Amino acid sequence: MTINNTNTDTDTNNDSNTDTNTNIIHERGINEKDSFTNKKKKIPNSRKKKEAQKTIKKNHDAGEEDDDPQQHCHPKWFLDMGRTADWWSLWIGLFSFCLAFAVVYAVPSEKFSHPKYVMPQPQQWNQNPLDAWNLYGIVGTLLLLLVLFVQYLVALKCMGKLGTSAQSSNNNKQMSASNYAKGFAVISVLALLAFWLGRNAWCLKHGLGYAVLSILLGMLLANIPHVELPTWLLSVAKDGEFFIKCSLVLLAVEFSVIAQFGWQSFVVSWIGSPLAIIIGFNVGTRRFKMDAGLAMLVVVGATWCGASAISAVGAVLGSKASDISTSISVVAFFTVIFTFAQAYIAIWMDMDDRVAGAWIGGSVDQTGNVVASAAIVSEEAAEVAAIVKMVLNSGLGILATTIAFWWQVREQHQHAVSTVETIVDSASVSEEEDIEMAPGTNNSGGNSNKEKFQRKPISLLILWEKFPKFILGYVLCSGILTSVVPLMERTEAASIMGALGTLNKWWFALAFVSIGLGTNVKKLWEAAFASGVIKLYLVANTFDIFLALGLAYAVF
Repeated sequence: MTINNTNTDTDTNNDSNTDTNTNIIHERGINEKDSFTNKKKKIPNSRKKKEAQKTIKKNHDAGEEDDDPQQHCHPKWFLDMGRTADWWSLWIGLFSFCLAFAVVYAVPSEKFSHPKYVMPQPQQWNQNPLDAWNLYGIVGTLLLLLVLFVQYLVALKCMGKLGTSAQSSNNNKQMSASNYAKGFAVISVLALLAFWLGRNAWCLKHGLGYAVLSILLGMLLANIPHVELPTWLLSVAKDGEFFIKCSLVLLAVEFSVIAQFGWQSFVVSWIGSPLAIIIGFNVGTRRFKMDAGLAMLVVVGATWCGASAISAVGAVLGSKASDISTSISVVAFFTVIFTFAQAYIAIWMDMDDRVAGAWIGGSVDQTGNVVASAAIVSEEAAEVAAIVKMVLNSGLGILATTIAFWWQVREQHQHAVSTVETIVDSASVSEEEDIEMAPGTNNSGGNSNKEKFQRKPISLLILWEKFPKFILGYVLCSGILTSVVPLMERTEAASIMGALGTLNKWWFALAFVSIGLGTNVKKLWEAAFASGVIKLYLVANTFDIFLALGLAYAVF
């Protein structure tokens, strides 16, 4: 067998050498003939000009710019820092982080009922919606949304997505600044309305926060019968994932504050929920045969903190907007049910208030729903539940970072395995053909091929290229807060953390409205039933409920 292959390779090399020598002799003869006749083969200048004009026109129609000489002077990774969405989400997040500090030190916080209101936003109201606003809130919110749009516009320009009006009509990839402004304005109005309604006391009590209302308002506008949304609005709505990435930098936490909570809160939060994620993910991918990315979105939404966790992990995985909206909608729907169900189960079982609060805080999604559910039991239960939920929420950035590393390693490992299997299969087929031609030979080619094509080690360069860069901002900002906040006064520190939280919510509100605008309600629920999202949510949430209950009884 080996001898046959060697002879075949030798014959092939001889044939290739013969062909190469023939080509060299042939080319030498042509050159000698051309020099003898003093005739050179040239492409006419007119033809060259026409081809160059066609190339320029083609690139112009496609919205492409001529080659920048700097592209040949700087490495690709350096240029990507200024022209890719992944890097621009980091820059915008860091700018927003600095903006929060600037607003806190420019505006005296003593004038507000709560330090968080130093960052413009609607305030809590009961009967009269106008009670949510004052002059600072109105003017400041408009200026804040304008600043967010300017950041978005600069990013679009650097990423090559901003064009003229003529290019907007001929090219789907580029749109004029005025069209982007119109689309961003509509989304901002819906986000503002969701924020406004979400600050109502009744909505807060029943868990209808800005996140759920933002998606509902976007869906309501997108699913009006016989109404087609304009292209300029849908183009901005497609950047919902980009808005989420910009907001995730602002999830930065001050780690010394977390240490002030009791160790019991960490046990319930950071042991039960991760175990539920691992179990739920394996059930979804192995038992229900679901897509791995969609399964991960569902289990983190069911076991961690609802819409925020789904959005953060979806940005890490690069999930489709339809998967994110489906997961958020299913989680939000069942969260309302479990908000009341778990509270009355705790009362029926005559649970200790601290145990009930820890159980609800570790298993009910969305912070507003946690407080509303635990408040049905008692004030003490609501206090414990809020602490447990706060500890759980503080680990969202750590969760996203961990999943980002694991996901990239997993994808690269699967790609390497599939490549080896493809090579081995093709080699096995060729071996079978050789066996048919030369019967009686020893079939050892399959094993030698498997030994030859061993799995390559994980490439750190590929991991870096695919790693979500906004996580670098989260780590950097968390380090800054951990170093600076302990040195601040209590009111000053509360203002900083409140301002960061508000900016994070504004970006999230814009993202959730965008997701809602791209969601077809009928297709969403059909996909939820067909893809197994509802089944997986119920399974993962059941594991989360029982794990949190057992841990709450164990440590409280």
